[in-house]
Amino acid sequence: MTMVTTQDRRVRRTRRALLDALLALMAEKGYEEVTIQDIIDRADVGRSTFYNHYSNKEDLLKDGFADLRLLIDPSGGDASGRPPDPLRFSLPLLRHLDEQRQVAMTVFGAGRLHPVLAVIEGLLADIVRGELPAFTAGGIPREAVVGHIIGSHLALVQWWLMTSPDSTPEEVDAIFRALTRPPGAADRMPPGPPG
Repeated sequence: MTMVTTQDRRVRRTRRALLDALLALMAEKGYEEVTIQDIIDRADVGRSTFYNHYSNKEDLLKDGFADLRLLIDPSGGDASGRPPDPLRFSLPLLRHLDEQRQVAMTVFGAGRLHPVLAVIEGLLADIVRGELPAFTAGGIPREAVVGHIIGSHLALVQWWLMTSPDSTPEEVDAIFRALTRPPGAADRMPPGPPG
């Protein structure tokens, strides 16, 4: 049992070192320019160690976003009995981006990191899609609503980081909630945080 725990800890430590290396390198030179050699040099691990965990840098990036999903999509429902909030991902994501400001500026400001944005967009769409059935109304296709919500959020994040960087995550979340309401949900949405 101790051996498994030690091995699990070592695996987690190695994966964390690889992800930290990728994020730091992305902030320095952009995702497209980062090579596996750059990552293993920065993480101080061997090439075979990298390939024991990941087949390429895209797999490493997706693994890092698995942790992000846990952060922005907590399990468990609302005990109040209110319908689920399809915008609930917003504030946890904004807080995370605020903590990782240098990487976020690189991803959203450079306009060249399409693989990263595609992963973020897919993750958020999956979360919103899971909450949306109660809110679709008026004959608007569900995927159109999902696309609208996610597109609006990503555009607002870019505006925040590039134009209004002193705004807090809570202020940006309040703006997002005021601008983006699923059809027919305005009266059923839980209130956003106080401004």
